[in-house]
Amino acid sequence: MAPVERGMKHAVVTALGPTAALVGRGTLSRPYIQSMRLLRPILPLVSGLFVALPLAAQKAPVRQPPKTAAPKEAPAKPVPAPEVPKFAYLQGVVFDSIHGDPLVGALIQVENAGRLGASDSLGRFLVDSIPPGSYRVIVDHPLLDTLGIALVTAPMTFVVNEITHSVLAVPDAERLTGLFCPAARRLLGPGALVGRVREPDTDEPAVGARVSFVYYDPDPPGLPAQFKVKKQAKLRETTVGADGTYRLCGLPATFDGKLQAQRRDGGATAEVPVQLTEGTLALRSMSVAALPRVAGADSAQPQQKPPRVARVLGRVLSATGAPVVGARVELQGTSAATRTRADGSFVLDSLPSGTQAVVVRQLGFKPIEQTVELTARTPARLTVKLGVFVPELTPVEVVSRRDEGLQRVGFLDRKRMSAGGHFVDPETIEKRHAQLLTDLLRTIPGIRVSSTNGQAQVYSTRTASQDGCVTIYVDGAPWSSLEPGDLDSFVRPNEVAAIEVYNGTSVPPQFTTPGQSCASVVVWTKTRVQTRSR
Repeated sequence: MAPVERGMKHAVVTALGPTAALVGRGTLSRPYIQSMRLLRPILPLVSGLFVALPLAAQKAPVRQPPKTAAPKEAPAKPVPAPEVPKFAYLQGVVFDSIHGDPLVGALIQVENAGRLGASDSLGRFLVDSIPPGSYRVIVDHPLLDTLGIALVTAPMTFVVNEITHSVLAVPDAERLTGLFCPAARRLLGPGALVGRVREPDTDEPAVGARVSFVYYDPDPPGLPAQFKVKKQAKLRETTVGADGTYRLCGLPATFDGKLQAQRRDGGATAEVPVQLTEGTLALRSMSVAALPRVAGADSAQPQQKPPRVARVLGRVLSATGAPVVGARVELQGTSAATRTRADGSFVLDSLPSGTQAVVVRQLGFKPIEQTVELTARTPARLTVKLGVFVPELTPVEVVSRRDEGLQRVGFLDRKRMSAGGHFVDPETIEKRHAQLLTDLLRTIPGIRVSSTNGQAQVYSTRTASQDGCVTIYVDGAPWSSLEPGDLDSFVRPNEVAAIEVYNGTSVPPQFTTPGQSCASVVVWTKTRVQTRSR
């Protein structure tokens, strides 16, 4: 047993190494040996553990990838210093002293600085980024074009990073009247009418065109309303200057009349209503196109009549805004006419350019005449509102306006001097109590009215033409039928102020159709002849 015990002690020392040696330095007693024996079953495990630990420590270490040096950061860019302001500013208001309102939509330009701004609905404007320096300020607006003047300030100094404030204004009416009209002309009257006349398709000045204004003097102050003074029409004329402007001076302080421009070649505008109720200055610009001409047969180089390419698009509405169906729309002084569609819209094509007048008529409504600017460059757009028809004014006022109007359109002069015409005056029309316009023509010598299916047709019995042709003029303009018998639906008897009828060679030149020998029936409406100064 002793050898076994000694071997056992040796095994313990070898397996446990120094620890066991420390323990073994004490006296080994039998009980200790016995407890060692109790551990024999687990000795192999403990021995294997202590043997494996040194082996594990001897395993080759896992190779790590070589560490690369971290990239060096680029040096930060220096933050730029804030820019020092290099510009000045212009802020202000532009005012229309003639009408007492802000000048809306004016262009404000700083001369030679390349900077501009626009005025808003209150006349305010702001122009930024102006280089420092001294500049003039220029104002551009259609009102200034009509006046034929330039609005330019004295040189203004603009400082870096500072706002220059300015109030700009169009001169008032009295100052402009004194500028436009010589003192001798102002002695005739304090009022003036100025404007610009241009070519409608090129905007070039219509140099040399004649501008005429027909008006009546106002009633004397304090005249009772029931009294009216019979007056003669007065005329002022001038010509368009090289800059396209005209100036009519010596007019009354208040006036209401008709303005027209006519070129040397015969081209003319419509008669444009102009009114002045307060102040001393009225403004109206127009455009007039050349009269299309056809060279005669003996011309070496015959020219074709250029096509009329202007057009107008529009709608006709009642006073409540509802569309008016079937209203007759025509361009005054031409044969162009049409009727409105179900939505009240209409289109007139192949029209002459320039300032023209569109006339709208419909049963149950007061006829309306509205001025329109036509050009071949773009169609004109127009909205016409019809008012309730009022056929009569007060009796005294009707007589006064009627006599003045008939004199103005030449009816009274032709009645006094004509040897072959037949004239139906206002008194005769009132006595007839006619239901239709053609009823007024049935008793006129040389005119026959024939009705077919309720539609009346007018014929002449005294012309050389076999078909008895009759040309109808309404308010001096040729009238063309859109459908048989529509004359009665165009003008009603209570709208008629006077009628002229001519047959054969007695027809005046203004009521003659070139190349035809037709009779002419000229109808003057109350709307045309009763417009005068109030």
